[in-house]
Amino acid sequence: MALTGHSLATADGRLLAVDPEVCEIMLREERELVGTMFQSITHPHDIAGNVAALTTLRIQDGPLAIRKRYVRPDGSSVWSSVQVSRLNADDGSKLVGTIQLIDAPTPSDGPETLWRCARRLSVLMERRRTEFTDELFNDYPWMILLHVYIAEAEARPADLRSIMDGLTLRQSASERWLRVLETKGLIELSGWSGDSAQLTAIGMTKVERFLNSHMDV
Repeated sequence: MALTGHSLATADGRLLAVDPEVCEIMLREERELVGTMFQSITHPHDIAGNVAALTTLRIQDGPLAIRKRYVRPDGSSVWSSVQVSRLNADDGSKLVGTIQLIDAPTPSDGPETLWRCARRLSVLMERRRTEFTDELFNDYPWMILLHVYIAEAEARPADLRSIMDGLTLRQSASERWLRVLETKGLIELSGWSGDSAQLTAIGMTKVERFLNSHMDV
């Protein structure tokens, strides 16, 4: 089982509490982590995306899924899958995090490479729809999965409106396919009205496995 820990932070990302598993992931003592801003232990290349993602997270939304690198005291970095929820508290909102240590992506399936592949496939599918119309090509479930994957990679929300606008899909059809994908365990719906989509761990694995197989196509 992958090493998994939990953390509590202020609304702006200052750590208030961590469990022993988080300390083990970071290779730091609890006293070294409590009071620290998350940016100071995040890989420089991942900070901007993390900050942008957190600004979209509202109270009772989530959890927001982020894949990022933490920097250890010796300068090395480790990849983690982080799920963050923003909760209301008497003294302001708090960020509750679940941090899971994961294997580093190989060079062939790094986040930027996979994102570029997803963008390329999305553009090709849109051109195909324009050329041949949806009567011949209407792979809505895959289009929605790609839309959600790209949105997460770009730290943008993938709510019902963005899916409808991005895929020029009617609300009823968008809602129907979101529920189908949720039933299949590929996405999870959150937000005030349950219309904000995120890939599940299984969904992320399957999408990235498919993207990897189409890198050179």
